[in-house]
Amino acid sequence: MRTLGTVSRPAAPGRDGPTGKSLWIRHGTWWLHPAWTGVLVALPCLAVTWYIPDQDYRLWWRTPKYFDSAACLTTLLLLGAFVVGAIAPSLARRRSIVRGSRVTPTADQQRILAQAGRVFVVLTLIGYAVWALLAISRGYGGDQLGSALLLNRDTLIGAKEEYFSTAPGVTTLTQFGPLAIVCLLLDRRISGHHHRWALALLAALVLARVLINAERLALFEAVVPVIVVAAALRSGRSARPRHRLWWALLPMVAPLLLAVVFGLFEYTRSWSDRYQHEHIGVGEFVMLRLGGYYATASNNSAVLLTHLAPYAKLPCFTIPVIWNFPILKSLFNVHGALDAGPHHWMLVLAQYGNPEFNNQGAILPAVADYGPVGALVWWAVIGLLLGVCYRALRAGELHGLVLYAVLYVGLLEMGRIFYWGLGRAFPVIAGGILLAVLLRRAGPRAAGEGT
Repeated sequence: MRTLGTVSRPAAPGRDGPTGKSLWIRHGTWWLHPAWTGVLVALPCLAVTWYIPDQDYRLWWRTPKYFDSAACLTTLLLLGAFVVGAIAPSLARRRSIVRGSRVTPTADQQRILAQAGRVFVVLTLIGYAVWALLAISRGYGGDQLGSALLLNRDTLIGAKEEYFSTAPGVTTLTQFGPLAIVCLLLDRRISGHHHRWALALLAALVLARVLINAERLALFEAVVPVIVVAAALRSGRSARPRHRLWWALLPMVAPLLLAVVFGLFEYTRSWSDRYQHEHIGVGEFVMLRLGGYYATASNNSAVLLTHLAPYAKLPCFTIPVIWNFPILKSLFNVHGALDAGPHHWMLVLAQYGNPEFNNQGAILPAVADYGPVGALVWWAVIGLLLGVCYRALRAGELHGLVLYAVLYVGLLEMGRIFYWGLGRAFPVIAGGILLAVLLRRAGPRAAGEGT
């Protein structure tokens, strides 16, 4: 089995040999497999969407229920295609990963990882600095900041719309933050450099963004890669039984953790801004709000398929990042190619659903873009690519670990949105692929069997 940790011959010409610092692959984190994650995320969301009756949709989330048996069956088929694609790499190579496999980066790989971490930190800081300067130039100051910290009503969401609108291509640099965190954490384990100030600064910026800009997804994007790295790697060759049990059972406590974190930040967002003066308790509000995010997402997919997709001329809903680029957006709008595209989604929701719950869902939009057969192929290919990346991680390949850590966010969002097609995901995916290519090239040309 190929690993980077058991090279039995001299390094290739022009490359440094192994550094001698090993990162041991943790076993027992079964849920990291993309097939398991997809099922554990998508099936509960599908069940909630299917079993809640129409009258409760109208009462709780002020939208009719459109998700019928046909939509449910189609979702299950597409999820099945994803699972088949995800497990295919493991079936194609029947040799199991040897227990005790490890990652031992070469000196070149360590150097690339450290340099990439510094570059991504700088790019992230530039993005946040420009964003802050734009907000200040639009009138954001001490009064607005004080109101946000005091959770005054109509402060957070209003400030997000008035002061913190993004500058495409510049503020998007903030999305390199998760990659910077992954690089710094791995370099910390490999070289022993702590990077305390850089990590603390990145964490503070993310928390400020979550609070002041009411952007909970930014916290998710930063924390999930950290969890993946911690779950994939252990500190030593021998794993403690209680640690192994904890990581194996993490999916059992994850829903509770999600509810707690969601409730904490939703309290500072929608509850403080709009709902605390309505006659509903905060606990009930959090549960209805959390359930609504996922139930209405799949329900909205049915709205999209019925009322918007038939009029779209291009695959708009799985790859909105392409059509949101300023030049392409203007070009295709001139020719009427996006007359029924994602920019009209809120108009459709205002007529048929509830614009407050505007997630399009993750799985069914592929049918709108590529048709039923094309959607099956689409999800099978996505599963295959993630399966290959996961296989590389388990085989002890550094590039697989880095790339899978940042891609895993999209897996956890499969019940709500197609994350990988969003503009905010483009920098971290593109940067992750580039870094993975560089790390692979800097590794040894051949590796021996695991120990």
